[in-house]
Amino acid sequence: MPITGSTLVLDGYSLTVEELVQAGQDSNITVEIDPQNWPKIRDCRKLVETWAQEERCIYGVNTSCGGLVDHLLPKDRDNEFQNNLVRAITTQVGKPFEDDLVRTFMIARANSLCRGYSGIKEENLNIYLQMINNHVYPVVPRKGSLGTSGDLGPLGCIAAVAIGEWKARFNDQEMPGSEAMAAAGVSLMHLNAKEGLSLINGTSGMVGLASTVVTEAITTLKTSDIIAAFSIETLLGRVNPFDLRVHEQKFHPGQYATASNISKLLCGSGMAIDEQELSLELQAVLKKHDGITVADIPVEDAYSIRCTPQYIGPTKEAAHQALEVLTREINSSNDNPLIFTEFDTFIHNGHFHGQPISFAMDCLGISMVNVGVISDRRVDRFMDVNSSTGLPPFLCREDTGVRMGFMGGQFMTASLVAENRTLAVPASIQSIPTTANFQDVVSFGLIAGRKTREIVDNTNHILSFELLCAAQAADIRGVDKLSRAGKIMYDAVRETIPYLDVDKVYVDELEILKGRIESGEFVQKIEQELGELLVVSDVSGS
Repeated sequence: MPITGSTLVLDGYSLTVEELVQAGQDSNITVEIDPQNWPKIRDCRKLVETWAQEERCIYGVNTSCGGLVDHLLPKDRDNEFQNNLVRAITTQVGKPFEDDLVRTFMIARANSLCRGYSGIKEENLNIYLQMINNHVYPVVPRKGSLGTSGDLGPLGCIAAVAIGEWKARFNDQEMPGSEAMAAAGVSLMHLNAKEGLSLINGTSGMVGLASTVVTEAITTLKTSDIIAAFSIETLLGRVNPFDLRVHEQKFHPGQYATASNISKLLCGSGMAIDEQELSLELQAVLKKHDGITVADIPVEDAYSIRCTPQYIGPTKEAAHQALEVLTREINSSNDNPLIFTEFDTFIHNGHFHGQPISFAMDCLGISMVNVGVISDRRVDRFMDVNSSTGLPPFLCREDTGVRMGFMGGQFMTASLVAENRTLAVPASIQSIPTTANFQDVVSFGLIAGRKTREIVDNTNHILSFELLCAAQAADIRGVDKLSRAGKIMYDAVRETIPYLDVDKVYVDELEILKGRIESGEFVQKIEQELGELLVVSDVSGS
């Protein structure tokens, strides 16, 4: 269900990635569960309690877990076992995730639990909601999850705080979990049969992180189209390769979307070249001279300009595919076993496995590398007098030689392209058996999400320097010739940094531009100017 005012109502079936990320990042949004869900949640718990009393042999109800699954447990020790389960798997290490990401994990877990297939008590699910709404954010170190029996470690950190252990952040202060819960006025959970397992045995950590990553990647992809168009016109690129009549003849939704965006963004440019007009000019040169003549400007652009839709389009389709995978995963029951009240039965399963998320993140990460690759190639054209069609070397018009201009900036972009390539090694194929060979194929979904987020972050740094180059070239070419979109981007850059006619350290300005890319500010400015949204995947050309 959509966010209404300042409230997000969860029903387990209709939460979108956008809503999840928004609610995770905005702590003023109150999270509730649809009243229609509570009867099924209660009925599910009643079945679990009945089976526990009957001592039915059910995983996590009256058996131990993982490699000790063959150990049967007496019903009078269920609370002791559920607490020990949470303690035993809470083994994350490294720098903790940010509070807003932990909040996102928790909202995703609540959305899964509220479907009524997991067997958690109404009281404990309400405590989970109170932790979210009262801003109790467990400390969740980012490394150590297998991503296969779900995110056991990350979700274990959250569950440990719920029972009054481990550590949490409350009012921006880190403190023992019991103190944070007391300070927030939230009761501690008392766990019974299956409840500890229900809290930890799911994909909510990796799906929360991946939802944030794909949201950030989509903003980067839209901004990359804007910056590409700005570069294309300031490099005197041709507009014709982006004609949609061309892309209808080899239709791929992401490619078509990129061509459509760039066509709109170049509209009105006095710098970008119409190849039909250029052809007539070169025809006159051919007729005038007898023999072979070298034109002042090439007939076609390099691939990093001309093939932008074909090169970036597949990345957009990877983002769209990841979005679909995550939307399904968010609205799923992803723990084991599942309790089917409608059939009065339970079924052991492997829904906790994170391979769909891990694979989607790996594919997105690999694809996002190419956004930085093509950006760096356009940067290189700005640097090289043999490729820039009349720009000074390294965009250094004044005191060339005494000054080095923008030469150093490409050191950074090339380095980050190389770093992104190393980060693109897939995590989803790195399975290592654990738990006495019980968990013998694992997904490493949280690793895939973390790596892809780093790739997106690096890509935004690369794009920030390309944006700076395009603005410098615009000053050299003549700002009055820019398209409407180009002028908006030029003015935006000049709010952060002036035209550089002296060498200076501009690292801080690059960080500011990178932050503005991440915020979506440039996308918002351009969409307001165009009067329509930039598209990531466009099926209208089919």
